[in-house]
Amino acid sequence: MSSSATSIAKVTATITANAGALFTTSFAPASTAAPKAAVASILDPSHPNPVKFDTSDPLVLFIVQAFIIVGFSRLLGFFLGKLRQPKVISEVIAGIIIGPSALGRVPGFTSNIFPSQSISYLYLVANLGLVLFLFLVGLEVDFSLFRRDFKSSTSISFIGMIVPFGLGAAVGKGLYDNYIDANTVSFGTFILFIGTANAITAFPVLARILTELDLLKDPVGLSVLAAGVGNDVIGWVLLALAIALTNSTSGIIVLYIILCSIGWILALWFIARPVLIWWCRKTGAFGEKGPDETLVCGIVFLVLISAWVTDRIGIHSLFGGFVVGLIVPKELRGPLTEKIEDLVSVLFLPLRPDSQRDFSHSGLNTNLGLLADGSIWGWTFCVIFTAFLSKFISCGAVAKFNGQPWRESGAVGSLMACKGLVELIVLNIGHNAKILNDAVFAMFVLMALVTTFVTTPLTIAFYPMSYRLMKRGAITHPKDDSHDIPPTAGTVKPNSRYAVILQQFDHLPALFAFCKLIKAPVDISVTPASRSSIDKSSSPIGSASDEKQKEVEDVTSVAALRLIELTERTSAVLRASESPEALVAADSLTQVFKSHALGSGIPTEAKLEIAGAEQFPALVATHASEASADMLVLPWAIQQAKANDGGAADFIPNPFESIFGKSGSSGREVSTQYAAFVRKVFVESHCDVGLFLDRGLDSTRVFAGRAHLFFAFHGGSDDRACLDFIVQLATKNKGITATVVRITPAAEPTPDDVATRLTTRETSVTKEEMTPVLFSQLTVHGAATGTDTLYPTQQDLASDTADNIAFATWFEPSQTGARPQAVEDGLSRIEYIAASSIQPLHYAVAKAKDAARTDGVPLVVVSGRGRRNATSHTKELAAFLKENLEKVQSSIAHSSEVRRAIGDVAVAYLVAGVGSALVVIQSAATGGEVKNKSA
Repeated sequence: MSSSATSIAKVTATITANAGALFTTSFAPASTAAPKAAVASILDPSHPNPVKFDTSDPLVLFIVQAFIIVGFSRLLGFFLGKLRQPKVISEVIAGIIIGPSALGRVPGFTSNIFPSQSISYLYLVANLGLVLFLFLVGLEVDFSLFRRDFKSSTSISFIGMIVPFGLGAAVGKGLYDNYIDANTVSFGTFILFIGTANAITAFPVLARILTELDLLKDPVGLSVLAAGVGNDVIGWVLLALAIALTNSTSGIIVLYIILCSIGWILALWFIARPVLIWWCRKTGAFGEKGPDETLVCGIVFLVLISAWVTDRIGIHSLFGGFVVGLIVPKELRGPLTEKIEDLVSVLFLPLRPDSQRDFSHSGLNTNLGLLADGSIWGWTFCVIFTAFLSKFISCGAVAKFNGQPWRESGAVGSLMACKGLVELIVLNIGHNAKILNDAVFAMFVLMALVTTFVTTPLTIAFYPMSYRLMKRGAITHPKDDSHDIPPTAGTVKPNSRYAVILQQFDHLPALFAFCKLIKAPVDISVTPASRSSIDKSSSPIGSASDEKQKEVEDVTSVAALRLIELTERTSAVLRASESPEALVAADSLTQVFKSHALGSGIPTEAKLEIAGAEQFPALVATHASEASADMLVLPWAIQQAKANDGGAADFIPNPFESIFGKSGSSGREVSTQYAAFVRKVFVESHCDVGLFLDRGLDSTRVFAGRAHLFFAFHGGSDDRACLDFIVQLATKNKGITATVVRITPAAEPTPDDVATRLTTRETSVTKEEMTPVLFSQLTVHGAATGTDTLYPTQQDLASDTADNIAFATWFEPSQTGARPQAVEDGLSRIEYIAASSIQPLHYAVAKAKDAARTDGVPLVVVSGRGRRNATSHTKELAAFLKENLEKVQSSIAHSSEVRRAIGDVAVAYLVAGVGSALVVIQSAATGGEVKNKSA
């Protein structure tokens, strides 16, 4: 700007005051610079650094910081999870890598990514997350655990605090003399803090380890969990006292802090808690509806207010959140946790701050470079061994004194020595309060890392699953080969006890239909009392007719197992810690199924298991064995293809979609995952397994108790199990009719083939033609493979003989007089056809289509899985899939995992779209053997 312009812009004003004095001033010229852009673009050459911190826009760098911290934590957590380590281990190690011990030594890393000006924003977000996390920890505390084993849990908790506290204080004396400035930290405060840090047990991490190891319902888990509750609460009280001593200048102030803290806790308990209970009842939050948005908002505000009050009193804001968690009604804890925990655990917790310096995590502030000489490493090992052994020996000894065997006692000691996340929070508080300097802080973070890392391996070593199974009296069930032994003339294999698996509400229609198949509708024209009197008067006790009636007496019952996946969420841990009876009573899916089964006249019992998805197959097999089930039933709801939802993805083609999978294939992906689960169940089970696939069409019509079954017999143990199952259903349920076709492979076209227009052999498809169809066009990428059975698919002489005897038993006219009348009535509703075909698979599909009823009775197709002693259909199936390639690509049969799970014959039925439901049966004789992983 020129001098003339400057002189023009400068204005002199003369103001006359009251006294007549003159006051002269100059006004600054108006700014002619362009306004600053709201956001600096990385495309602007004047802003070359995309992560440069700007106080007017701190979000940019915060996103980068959060991405680095959370990303490192999740990446390490993925690998450490394979070692069954808790998530806190990966978060600490990630912080150490990002902190001054590793990446912090890279020039420019800390100054650019974690500049000192940005830490206050990171600190604010992370501290808010810590307050909410301590609120969740308070929600986890369940004082009713003491009532389950009061003596054991109280003694373990008390001794497990006293001994480590005393030994920690002894070590603290040496640390204070060598590494602490006596002018800044008093000896009493330091000893109180070190003793508390040494005695505390990480209750949240402990609960997750117990849940993952399936110990929550075990006596060891119950003792440890109850002791951990008391240990946790006492530890927080001692920590509050240490903070109060640090923040006070005289004894009277400490007294005021303690009295005010007690007053606030009493106010929350006697005023805030009744208000919450009244509010929950008024809004119906205790029911299935759960807390509404207003109630959640009110509770969060109460958490923040309590954090502010406790911070102003002089203890710490974290205690405010913890105390509010303790007063929340128990019925509200699970639903409330579900609404808060994900954001806290995913974003807030990895950003845990420990000071307003250049660090945002315990690991970030852990500078292992400070542990630079032998003396300090000697003290570090002393801290680690004292912290672990004081807990391990004291708690283990008390458990042994209370009568637990040495293995259980060792597991109790190992679990109680876990420090975990709570220890890190305690250390951060002490570091912020200047009780711990950087060197001592690094020692104790390393101690927390080591003691947490060894908890799971030591617990498994002391208390392995094999020992627990032996303790429970578990017996390895021998393989049931009843389908390899011909049935006695005139008898029905008594499949009267069924084990049913409940996972999703989508499976209920399939289960309802299955219940109506295995149980005939109740005849309300004759009451049970009158029927009993009629039976007694018409048939004398011990008569031949009475004995025959007993052979087919309907004593069908169901043992249901509800499976819920255990996740890392706090709400899952809270749910898993409840009693089994309360879990079953509160589970809607279980209650709906029980109500329907009981209404159908089927006695039903149910249990619920919360475990990791990888444990589901073993739990299912164990449940079937413990329930002495004749057949294990797995429901499968096949999701139908959905029409376009009008989204942009339906109209804008994406060339990369084929690489990562189409967006509309989620149903197939779910089917692939479920198929992997089914395959593992087939391997683990020692009884017959029935897979009921509901195609979502007409299966609801089976509710009337009527259905027509179609079964094509190709041979083998699985097919014999299917034949027994069909005869049993027809015998028990008068609404069941069936068509059984025994197909014998032929070398040349037969009259049966001519009738169904099948005149070519399947071998017309060469190996070169099969390969792209089966492994390129039909295989879903990344199929979840697992161990599966692989059997020779060629019938042997013994199997052929068993097949012939089975058919002679049921369909040979000479056996008519040897069978009970109920069996004869059932067999009269079964149409038996003997056929021969050059293409058995094609012929079976054609006959299944012909068997469809036109009177509204649904068709249920039954198929053996065909994994042992069965005719091979590999080549013919390849030809069939190629002929129906468009149908294959739009169905779940597109997945190789699904095809492996259900078998060749069932795949053909599924692709052809035959029937409203498909039942795939594996005989007990073909399960429980791992032959090959690539089956």
